[in-house]
Amino acid sequence: MNRAKTYFLSVRPQFLPAIIIPVLIGTAAAWNEDSFAPGVFLLTLIAAISYHAGMNILNDYFDYLGGTDNINTGALTPFTGGSRFIQQGLVSPKETLDIGLGLIALGSVAGIWLALTTTPWLFVIGGVGLFTGFFYSAPPLSLAGRGLGEITVGLDFGILAVLGTYVAQTGHFDLKPLAASIPVACLISTLLFINEFPDYEADKATGKRTLVVRLGPKRARYYVAALASAAYLSIISGVLAGWLPLISLAAVLPLIIIIKGMKVFLHNYNKGPGIIPAIKSVILAHFCTGIIIAISLLF
Repeated sequence: MNRAKTYFLSVRPQFLPAIIIPVLIGTAAAWNEDSFAPGVFLLTLIAAISYHAGMNILNDYFDYLGGTDNINTGALTPFTGGSRFIQQGLVSPKETLDIGLGLIALGSVAGIWLALTTTPWLFVIGGVGLFTGFFYSAPPLSLAGRGLGEITVGLDFGILAVLGTYVAQTGHFDLKPLAASIPVACLISTLLFINEFPDYEADKATGKRTLVVRLGPKRARYYVAALASAAYLSIISGVLAGWLPLISLAAVLPLIIIIKGMKVFLHNYNKGPGIIPAIKSVILAHFCTGIIIAISLLF
């Protein structure tokens, strides 16, 4: 494998739609108000993807330092346990750190330019996102290891990403993009929550007290189903409150995908690769729900 391909795969590109979807939602909400600048959209996308890719790599680096990924060999899936590139000797720890910091620097340059040319509110939104994203896995905070991973991911890849995109285009805040951000925030948090189950033994052994470690897998599985359900309840609530257009109710349709995935998950939560269909269902539901919400906001 050549170095460029290795570096690209190390950012775990299969998860990048998790940040692209909220950017599209925020852009659609701004478009609805006749506020859209192609250059701002492009810079927002560059900043968001760079931050996400950088955080993915840094998560691998800090999990390597903490020893979690090093001993996690019992229940790996293509979606859990990190990229494993450090463990396989494909990328050195120093390379991993350098790439992660480089991507964050790129995202910061784009973000600073946006804040200087659009609204200084982006310094606040971007600063909170950068701080929580970096310390998601980095000591001394290690938010994921304190049971705050789901909240952090929902905030960064849901609320802040949608609001930041919207504010960059319009220069102000509004309840519509906030309401639109909650479903994708819940679903991306659900994905992280499920991904913690195969890592349970390794996380517990290294003192990384994720929500699954704190609750125990048997009890935590029901919280996963509740969090996924909350995504679709928030859509209905947003429409009833008048924050989302009536057509946004179409975004409830992917609930069918979630129900099927949750049935698999509740029966296979402790079987490692057995939860892969559930993980795929959440990824698909997140994508479909986000796209439908974005389209609904255009009308």
